[in-house]
Order: sequence, then C-alpha cells, then structure tokens
Amino acid sequence: MPNATITVDAELKQRLADLAGQTGQHVDEFVEALLRRIADADVRFERGVPVFPRRPGARTLTVEDVDRLADGTDK
Repeated sequence: MPNATITVDAELKQRLADLAGQTGQHVDEFVEALLRRIADADVRFERGVPVFPRRPGARTLTVEDVDRLADGTDK
C-alpha cells in the first residue's frame, strides 16, 4: 500500500492530539485507526459532504435537537 502525507493545520493537529490522549494512544496510531474506519465505512458524498447511512431504528434529529446539542443544553 502506498504511503501518503496528509497536512493539517495547528488547530486540527492539537484537537487530534487531545482526542488521542483521551484514548491513551499515540496520535499517529489514533489518526491511522480513525482514517481506516472512515475508509472502511459505508459512506457517500453529497456536494462534498460525507453522508453515512442511518442506523436501523435511529430517529431523525429535528432542528431543535441540533440547536440544543450545539448549545450544550440538556432539555
């Protein structure tokens, strides 16, 4: 398998390092596992945005649900 270089900005690099730290993994191992999961996923792209299939039985979020989650409120 050929190697590739992926360049990320400092903010994304820090976020990935933080997430890797939460899992107890080295950042390179974490990112490789993350990218492999994405590559193996059943995903398609609509206008450049990744779209994953819904889980069976999963409900559709309303605009209110998304706003609540974005605001961090629990009601």
